[in-house]
Amino acid sequence: MKIQEFLKNIENSCSKIAYFCVIHMFEKEFDIEKDSLDKEIIKEFLIDYNNYDKFLNDYAGVIYKKFESSNDEVYNEICKFLDVNPDNKYLFSHRLKRISNQNPMKYLNIEDEDLRKAAISRLEDKINTIESSLYYKENKEVAFKEIEKIKKSIDIVKIATGVR
Repeated sequence: MKIQEFLKNIENSCSKIAYFCVIHMFEKEFDIEKDSLDKEIIKEFLIDYNNYDKFLNDYAGVIYKKFESSNDEVYNEICKFLDVNPDNKYLFSHRLKRISNQNPMKYLNIEDEDLRKAAISRLEDKINTIESSLYYKENKEVAFKEIEKIKKSIDIVKIATGVR
């Protein structure tokens, strides 16, 4: 399938911001004027959440300010267009990677109590988002130990700093 043909389908079926984001991502990876790709390759490219994080990073101002949208909203819309559940292994892996790179013990070094509470709360919210996802519920064995380790570290930090 010609990329141009696929883009036309997106333009006719999705929001302007979704259309612009798909163009922006494709332009970074393909020659959208000349390339043809198998539909499955297009689908795999577009359902891999890391591509949104990677290729739309420099487009954030347009997404957030001009269209009052987010990568998540665009991702959900494109997944709907492709008839794919957005609560999938790609989004799960992306979210898990984001919390796995954080060490709750560093919050011990935050002197301001309100900032420390807010940082802990944000990390707990990210964990709750993962744990409430359908993909995680159906595949707990994938990251249960890793998530429990982070939760235990948070509990130790909360006890050490008196955060409830």
